[in-house]
Amino acid sequence: MRSILLLLIIVLSGCSDQVHEDKLRDYAYRVGNAIDSDYQLNFSLLPPPFPPKRERSLPVDEIHEGLLDVLDFRRCGLMELIGERNTSLGKLALPSQRLIYETRFLPRIRQCILDLEQIEDKDEDTLALLNRLNRIEESKRINYPLVISNAIFNSDEISQHFALKAKPLNQLALDNFNGLMQAFEPFQHLATLSERDDWDEPNWIQDLENSYETFYRSEFGADWLHSLLMLTQTLEQTAQAIEARLERRPICFNRKPTPQAEIIRNVFQRYYAGQLQPWMSIVDRTGQQWRSQWLKLVNQLPTTAPTAEYFVQLFGKQPESAWQTYLQARNRHTRAWQKLLGQCGMMPSVNNEG
Repeated sequence: MRSILLLLIIVLSGCSDQVHEDKLRDYAYRVGNAIDSDYQLNFSLLPPPFPPKRERSLPVDEIHEGLLDVLDFRRCGLMELIGERNTSLGKLALPSQRLIYETRFLPRIRQCILDLEQIEDKDEDTLALLNRLNRIEESKRINYPLVISNAIFNSDEISQHFALKAKPLNQLALDNFNGLMQAFEPFQHLATLSERDDWDEPNWIQDLENSYETFYRSEFGADWLHSLLMLTQTLEQTAQAIEARLERRPICFNRKPTPQAEIIRNVFQRYYAGQLQPWMSIVDRTGQQWRSQWLKLVNQLPTTAPTAEYFVQLFGKQPESAWQTYLQARNRHTRAWQKLLGQCGMMPSVNNEG
């Protein structure tokens, strides 16, 4: 997959640095001119708005231990970690820092429970501590998926990938795409841990902010959504124009190419196969990976209803989702070109997607 992606990026670089609105309009103009249609592209689609932060936040139960009770945690080696959490910085920590703390705390309290349970003659203080530790562990285990969800879906670094204002994908975003996919890996791992009752502290957990920095420095998500919608509208409206032309008298008689047919074939080869399709392939392939990462997280983690509905609108299987609308437009565009070229006996020998 990586070699294919790199090859497509090379092809893209060779034909143009950035396919943007002007290039899409130029493609539409070339097609319209070749088939005697004066249709104009209309870019009016916008992605659904990402829910406001308050609608993405899940309530998480807090555990507040009194000072004397907290001192009991010295037997578990948890005093330093709890102290970090109780500082003013800890209380104002971002969701990402809360996630790091909880991921460090849970394995340690579980180990403390195991150590205390192995004591043969437990005194009343030990039994009372064990009872409290089990209650705390249970509460934190139940809340852990909520903490992960808030740290992902309520993060400013990540939510910027669903901004309404964006530009078409450029080469920089594509060059950094593999690094962005790697930034998902810790989140996927933590989501998997949340489904288990016991696990060790990941040795990379205190480096989790590196993933957030990668998201912060990338604009891929919003740019990809913008590109997807622009492509969807270009493919859909171009297919409509070709279909309308096919409903009129045939361009060719008895499948024999005419001078107009040769112009149409040149537009197909130079402007569609040569310019639009390589960029569309990049958007399609990177989008499949991007979509897959988000669907995994949404399916594994609890989310608010608005958050779940947002991702259904983007990536759901229903025909009106952004992804399915794109696929329908791509397939319709393919069929229109196949019928147009086939009418003149000019179908290429290699099956071109898109």
